[in-house]
Amino acid sequence: MMDFTLFNPIRQLEAIISNIQPKGKFFLPNFDVEKIPTYQLFFEISSKSFCFWVKDSVTTQIIWVEEYSLSWLDADSSVVDNISFIYSSHEFLKSIKWHSIHIQCDSQSFVQVPLPYFRKEFLQKYLQLAKGQLISNSEQILSQMDEAYGLVHVFSVETELLNWFSQTYPLVEIQYIPVCQILLEVAKAESRLQPAMYVYIKEDAINVVVTNNGKLQLCNRFPTRSTNDVLFYILATLSELSMSPEKAYVKLFGELGADGQLLAILSEYVTNVELGGYQTVRVWEEGQIPKNYIGMKDCFTA
Repeated sequence: MMDFTLFNPIRQLEAIISNIQPKGKFFLPNFDVEKIPTYQLFFEISSKSFCFWVKDSVTTQIIWVEEYSLSWLDADSSVVDNISFIYSSHEFLKSIKWHSIHIQCDSQSFVQVPLPYFRKEFLQKYLQLAKGQLISNSEQILSQMDEAYGLVHVFSVETELLNWFSQTYPLVEIQYIPVCQILLEVAKAESRLQPAMYVYIKEDAINVVVTNNGKLQLCNRFPTRSTNDVLFYILATLSELSMSPEKAYVKLFGELGADGQLLAILSEYVTNVELGGYQTVRVWEEGQIPKNYIGMKDCFTA
C-alpha cells in the first residue's frame, strides 16, 4: 500500500514530531515545574547535537538531562529548525521563569586575543583573521573576558539562533559561552605547573587546550571523523609544542568510545594520560547522571 504521508505536508510534520526521541534522558523525581524560578537551564549546541540540562541553583544538583542528534529534517535545515521541533514536545522548556540560561557553543568560529592587544572595535577583524574568511551577516560576534589568562574570547553565534533564544526567553538573562572557555576553566582549576593538555572529544571535533606553568600555550578545535583523527591531532600538537610524551600530562573528556581504543592507543605514546570525570558514561537507564558534557563540571556551573 502506498504511503500517502509522503505527499501530505501536515502528516509529514506530525510524523517528524512523533519520532523525535532523545538519545538519552535522565531526571530525578524531585524535579518540580513550580520551582523553575530557582533552576538554571544549560545548553550545549553544535551543528550536529543538542543537549540541555537543568540544575537546581539552591542544591547545585543536576536534576534533568536530555540529549538529541540534530537530524530530524533535511540537510538544508538549520539548527534552529531542528531545535524548534524538540521544543514542540517540551512544555517546561518554554517557561520564561528560569533563574538563568547558559548556552555553550561548540563551533569552529572563535579566537583568543591577548588583553593588551584587544580593542572592541576590531572584534570582526580578529575573527576574520582566525577563520580566514569574511564574517557573514548570519553571524553575530560576542566576547568574554578571561582575566586569569589575560585574554578575551572572541566568538560568533548564528544570528538566527541568538534571535530565536531571545524571543523564546525574553525575560531571562542569557549567557553565551564558547566550549573552549569551559575547557580553560578546567585547566585553571587544576593549576598544573607541568605541561598539560586538556582534550574535549565530541562526535565530529575535539577542543584542545594546552597550558605550561599556568600559562596558555594553545587553544584550538580540530574537526575529526575517527579515533585516528583524534590521535593524530593530540600527538601532532604535542610534537608542535615540543612537549615530551614522557613528561606531558594529558586529560581526556567527552565521547571516548565504549571500546576504550583511544585511551589504549594513546597510552602507548603518552605516559601520563588521565580520564576526566566528565567522559561519556552511557548509563541513562541506570538512573545515573550522564557525564559526557564538560559544561556540567561544578568548577564552571556553580
